[in-house]
Amino acid sequence: MKRLLWFVTLAALAVAPCAAQAQPTAWSASMVGVGPHGYDWAIGRWSCTNSMPSPMGGPSTSTSTVTASNGGGVFFRNTGKNFDNSYYAVYGSKTKAWLSPFIFADGSYGSESTTQTGKKIVWTGSVLDAASGKTMQVRDTDVMLSATKYTDLGESQSGGIWKAQYNLTCTKS
Repeated sequence: MKRLLWFVTLAALAVAPCAAQAQPTAWSASMVGVGPHGYDWAIGRWSCTNSMPSPMGGPSTSTSTVTASNGGGVFFRNTGKNFDNSYYAVYGSKTKAWLSPFIFADGSYGSESTTQTGKKIVWTGSVLDAASGKTMQVRDTDVMLSATKYTDLGESQSGGIWKAQYNLTCTKS
């Protein structure tokens, strides 16, 4: 009997965290970016279309897979034709800021951050372009339309002027 009780307890402990994660939670745009679980809503698979495809802005379609990272925050992997980009979004509890270091398959890399929360969030930072060796200021303006749809306008700064590089609409699949 003790062995059966031990097995049932062990099985329950193994399944409980999975069941807790699988349960849907109420989503509100006002909660996006709030606290260390502010991007948990993004976990899953997303299909994205880009209305401005280009070598710098990425392909016309891509897939984004978002998973919980072991150290906290979330990990994003975006892939498409001739495109591969990975980044973390991690929360700093002391600064109440989100930091997002990223890297592209061509060797370009950078980081963005934000302290904003809610429906519209602007991330700012810089990227080192591997092809040119130049560092550029960048920003992403994300607008959360629902728990299953958001937009992301990516821009870079040149000569003091912000220029759109891509305009994504992503839907959770």
